[in-house]
Amino acid sequence: MDNVAVRGVVGEEGNPPRDEDVNQPGAEGLRPGDPEQVGGYRLLGRLGEGGMGTVYLALAPTGRPVAVKMVKAEFAVEEGFAARFHAEVRNARRVASFCTAQVLDNGNDEDGRPYMVTEYIAGTPLSRQIAQHGALEAGPLHGVALGVAAALAAIHVAGLVHRDLKPANVILSMSGPRVIDFGIARALDSTQSFTQSGEVLGSPGWWAPEQVRGLEITPAADVFAWGCLVAYAGNGRHPYGRGDLVTMATRLLNSPPDLGALPAPLDDLTRRATAMDPYQRPTAQDLLLALVGGGIAAPAGPVAAPADPPTLIAGDMLSRSWRPPANVEPDSTQTLGVLDVNVLPASSASSTSSVPDPLTAPSAVPAPVPSGTAQAPPTTPPGTAQTPSSAPPGTAAAGRSPRRRRLLAVPAAAVAAALAVTVAVLVNTGDEAGQGPAAVATAGGTDVGRRIATGSLLDDPQLIISRAPRCGLTAYQGAAPVRGRFCAVRWTLLNTAGTAAPISRTPIVLVDDRGATHSPEPVSTGLPGTLAPGGRADGVLVYDLPPARKPLKLTGRVIEGGSEIEVRLS
Repeated sequence: MDNVAVRGVVGEEGNPPRDEDVNQPGAEGLRPGDPEQVGGYRLLGRLGEGGMGTVYLALAPTGRPVAVKMVKAEFAVEEGFAARFHAEVRNARRVASFCTAQVLDNGNDEDGRPYMVTEYIAGTPLSRQIAQHGALEAGPLHGVALGVAAALAAIHVAGLVHRDLKPANVILSMSGPRVIDFGIARALDSTQSFTQSGEVLGSPGWWAPEQVRGLEITPAADVFAWGCLVAYAGNGRHPYGRGDLVTMATRLLNSPPDLGALPAPLDDLTRRATAMDPYQRPTAQDLLLALVGGGIAAPAGPVAAPADPPTLIAGDMLSRSWRPPANVEPDSTQTLGVLDVNVLPASSASSTSSVPDPLTAPSAVPAPVPSGTAQAPPTTPPGTAQTPSSAPPGTAAAGRSPRRRRLLAVPAAAVAAALAVTVAVLVNTGDEAGQGPAAVATAGGTDVGRRIATGSLLDDPQLIISRAPRCGLTAYQGAAPVRGRFCAVRWTLLNTAGTAAPISRTPIVLVDDRGATHSPEPVSTGLPGTLAPGGRADGVLVYDLPPARKPLKLTGRVIEGGSEIEVRLS
């Protein structure tokens, strides 16, 4: 489904938009027969329509503009489709929201038609930008390549394949390129009415060869589309030219793409990405590493991500280099007080942690870290959590105001800084083969890589389990397990608020696959007592699991007075 961005959806002085505010280029009014409301969302106009259904601009009950995507009735009536659809949406909701349109909600309307609700992205579709203004210059082109690769990495880590990546599905916003319309294509691809028609899911010219041939669709198909998209943005024309469905499919299967003249390293990356053999293409994570200067691995075998991934630089690169085209309007969705966005301040985005990493060196025995502290870089005094600045006096628990100021505006640099954390998560949850005999739990269907709210307020700290647990360890920092094997869980805690956050002293326990609970071992890096405004702490929780037990989830309370969290690990 094509999504056409609408400018000016926020009313005067930040008030919810009136109906007349929506009458902007790119949007059209509701047609006869269109519903006026879906679930709790009031429909304002049409953003686009495609083979799967219709996209509407709508208002959430909070006044936030959202995109509501309604599936066509012909698919909804097929047995099992709704269940597949909602299963796909649940997976899509796990996708990190940076560089993508965040999935917010899903349900069925009164007629039983499934729908999903996503964040509304204000900006200009890449397709319109190229059609009206020609090829992108080198700087914005690199930003588009980087942002779309980050989005694909997030989508693939969640176990999804976009399947319809094209310029119309990339929105150029003030905060960077954003990928939309992912997460439900596989549900459609499984429908009897679709497969019996012999159609190929996707858009002509943006298929991968295996899609045309009716073969298995993997993340490599998205990488092929990425290569074509970057070449299109850099040259102002499609690498397979123009033509109807049959013409484009024939060219795709019988001739190499004309990638034109692209700046390095995009010339080499697009060539690799558009290889006919999907197994010869790099992954989205490979593309990210190459785009931030880390080089690209040969596709012959997986290569472990480094302990200090180069992708930490990605957000900083976008914040410094991303300049949207002059015709792109300010992203009004970033100024709503109800916006559900948590970001890491730019000042701490570039900080790195020296917490021992069991994921990259399970046999190493670093110097012991005292329990109850978060290890910081050498310039930070021992026994303190790593933060940009220390907590000012008088900002303990008693000093926290219950009416803390909400995030009313999110500058592009802050969004990009948050992207740095997310992209680091994506790479660190990737393939870790070749790192030793210890087992790595899969991140699919888990909360690994997600930002876990620790309280009910928007700016309460967020807990991130950035990598799948590393289990089967026979030693860690000089300590040996007693019951069986160590299982190490790396954590990051972010405080985006303007006040210090008091941290609970209650330990976070691990629940294994048999329901038994385990407390952290003394060798673990404990959470700090207080996390300063804008602060960050990193560490590793170590648990001693009996033989054949697997980590299921973490439970506990992170902040004083906060919510009981549950982080699914497998």
